[in-house]
Amino acid sequence: MGKIDKLGPTLVAVLAALACGAGYAALQFGWFRSPWELAGWLAVGIAFVAAGLGVQANLTPKNTNVHGDARPASEAEAEAAARRDTKPAPHHDRTFPD
Repeated sequence: MGKIDKLGPTLVAVLAALACGAGYAALQFGWFRSPWELAGWLAVGIAFVAAGLGVQANLTPKNTNVHGDARPASEAEAEAAARRDTKPAPHHDRTFPD
């Protein structure tokens, strides 16, 4: 395995160790009466995070369609635009087919 391939499992292991240590500390400090109460709070927290990520992941973009004759510019058109020799049509005169 390459160096980058080992990084993911290492990070997961470090995060798991931190989570176990935080859970142990929370039980020792008396923040939770039992490990089951801690597990219940963790389940609720993870459910909220998963729901939030699910809402963010399912957004669909609204403006992805291109109407008209969309094409890449030719080399001559690109050079003219770079020299600022082009005059775009005014926006109020343009017509866009549906």
